[in-house]
Amino acid sequence: MRAKETTQLSVFLGHHPGVVADVCSALSEAELSIRAMAVLDTVDVGTMRLVLDDPQSAKEALRGSGAAYVEVPVLTLEIRNRAGTFAHIARMMADSGVNIEYVYATVMPGTERTLGVFRVSDVETALKIDFPDE
Repeated sequence: MRAKETTQLSVFLGHHPGVVADVCSALSEAELSIRAMAVLDTVDVGTMRLVLDDPQSAKEALRGSGAAYVEVPVLTLEIRNRAGTFAHIARMMADSGVNIEYVYATVMPGTERTLGVFRVSDVETALKIDFPDE
């Protein structure tokens, strides 16, 4: 299994009902598919982390909706849904000197794979790791 570099868009959100719906609606109107999403809350602002099927079109849709965002390089890995797989991936990164700054993923019960989104300290090194497809 090889890590792939992709662009994550981190959208800054106000604290009010409908803000997530507004962002999702802008992306839907542009016929974009959300591949992965995490919404995080802080005291002053929320952050919506998104991996989409077409980041360039997503940036245009977000600009059109007035949403503030930044581009973040991340790695995506299709991970087999088995006990210990995340531990193995994390150990391989650590052994290569790569720090995992954050990761998000989920899996539906009964499915074989999940998409892990990793923000790492050294993208170039992480891309060279040959993760086994166990």
